[in-house]
Amino acid sequence: MIGNLGQEIRQLSDPFSNLAQQGIRCCQVNALKAMIPDLDLTGEGGNPRASEDLGNGYVLLPKCDKHLIKVHGPEAQIISQYAGQPEILHIRRWGHLRLPNGQIACSEFVESQKPLEDLRIA
Repeated sequence: MIGNLGQEIRQLSDPFSNLAQQGIRCCQVNALKAMIPDLDLTGEGGNPRASEDLGNGYVLLPKCDKHLIKVHGPEAQIISQYAGQPEILHIRRWGHLRLPNGQIACSEFVESQKPLEDLRIA
């Protein structure tokens, strides 16, 4: 939660009051959604727009490639063995995966586009 609020800081001149303001706004939105569930516009089934439900509680979350990319070499061999597809593969990379327990896994595809100081390291 702190990491998410930290990314939403708008004015760096007074980050602590700005962080407190973002926390208050987040709590207000959550309280309104709890009181009036129809305000939650995340889409059908509680999944965000442009997400892809894989079933069993797994959901691919945006950001994703706009176009399919071709996979070569060892990556293609491993994916084709797992999927039972021919070795010449075209895939779409996704940025995040929501796990059945609610945690979100970030992919290297998205994290490599961020500056070093904004990387999530766990």
